[in-house]
Amino acid sequence: MRITARGPAVGATALVTVLLAAVTGCSSSGPSDGDDGSKLLTALGALADDSGTKQVTFLDTARVRELSKGGAERFASVSEPASPLLSPHEPGLLGPQFEVAQIDTAVDTAEAGHWTGSFDAAAVTRSLKSNGYAQSEKDGREVWAHPGGTGASLHVSDDEISYSTRDSDPMAAVDPEDGSSLADDKEFRRASECLGDVYRADFNPSTASSEPVRLAALGQRASSASKNTEILCFVAKDDAAAKSLEGELLDVVGAKSPKFDGTKVTVEKGDQPFVRAVVPDSASQRPGRLIISDLELWMTAAE
Repeated sequence: MRITARGPAVGATALVTVLLAAVTGCSSSGPSDGDDGSKLLTALGALADDSGTKQVTFLDTARVRELSKGGAERFASVSEPASPLLSPHEPGLLGPQFEVAQIDTAVDTAEAGHWTGSFDAAAVTRSLKSNGYAQSEKDGREVWAHPGGTGASLHVSDDEISYSTRDSDPMAAVDPEDGSSLADDKEFRRASECLGDVYRADFNPSTASSEPVRLAALGQRASSASKNTEILCFVAKDDAAAKSLEGELLDVVGAKSPKFDGTKVTVEKGDQPFVRAVVPDSASQRPGRLIISDLELWMTAAE
């Protein structure tokens, strides 16, 4: 499986598209072996399943802002949505009054996205007009698009912003039909169940069905600013592949001590088996380190 070894996209440098899910107002729980990941699944449910061929990032922005109050520098690598609308490639499209702090949760792909939060829709649409965008109606929704066919197509309201950069039927990417969202995709659903209640999740799908790891994901959980846990989840092709990867991960944990001390590696068998590695971060280790600096566990699945 070809897995990109990079840190989570940060703010203006991100070249992926954002989908935001509704915020429940609940904080992430402390580390556990995983639950149903319902908040994450709710976010993935707003994105069409064909978006799963790209990298996908979910971010509970409201939760990470809360955590950052106890250490902004510590959470810097995992605290920003990964969106092209926030990058230099789309300078000022949403207007000078738009702030990232207006976003509550986010899930990102390279092509499409949906945000929820508290937005000034009037200010955003004024900015779109000033950038040459025009409004039309698509399936009962107001859509803003550039007449030249360049840039993103958007739906804007006071509590959500949806957008897509696809060339053909762009808004279909953020308005999936019943049963055809990423939350309905078996591998993404299984990975979400493995991750559980996380404030951030970065997914990397396999590019070939023959690969032993079908989908890799890294999640972040924190009960407080000083207690962060990273969860690696690998959805495997079959039980044999999962068992083999479990052994390889355990070998890395032992060989690289004390870097991954305290890590717990488990396998859950079934039609969609997965391997989970729960890795505690020390107070000196920044969240996101498993795909920024301490890459050995992540890259084990790529070999």
